[in-house]
Amino acid sequence: MREIFKTLTPANKRFLAIGLAITISAQMMVLVTEYLSSVWPLWFGKPITLETKPVDPRSLFRGNYVLLNYTISDISKKLTHEDFKPGELGYVTLKEDDGLFVAAALQHEKPETGIYIRGRVKKVKPDYRLKYGIEAYFMPKEKALQTERSVRGGAQAEIYLLSNGKAALSKLICTEGDC
Repeated sequence: MREIFKTLTPANKRFLAIGLAITISAQMMVLVTEYLSSVWPLWFGKPITLETKPVDPRSLFRGNYVLLNYTISDISKKLTHEDFKPGELGYVTLKEDDGLFVAAALQHEKPETGIYIRGRVKKVKPDYRLKYGIEAYFMPKEKALQTERSVRGGAQAEIYLLSNGKAALSKLICTEGDC
């Protein structure tokens, strides 16, 4: 291997160094972009509170987390005049009801005004089922087991929304015990 590098001309060595620097920079840009896209709503989003529904949160493969389901995850077909297919993006308009936000409408296009969340349609029968990217809440192992029990008694989630509907989960608020 050393013999190969000894035979390279200075121009080839410079070309190799530039290629390596570009490769490393591109990889770092991907990591930074992924990180920023996950925390951007927490920094610049508007906080809202959603009601959660209990789900069995155990998984041997994904680590220590609590799996959350939201009341806005199941959207009645009565709330839309449009047809959706699995995999399509949908925008759920939210309205406040006693301090919690609930689904008011579902549509393909981003609403012009109001508060809304962007989700992806996962199921279409009997009602629409959407995922928003805020269904898993990761935490240390001991805390995850305690939170699992508390969430079954009822919980709310503080969510931050950006103006494009992207959401990030900030914290859980349990009605029985500590989250």
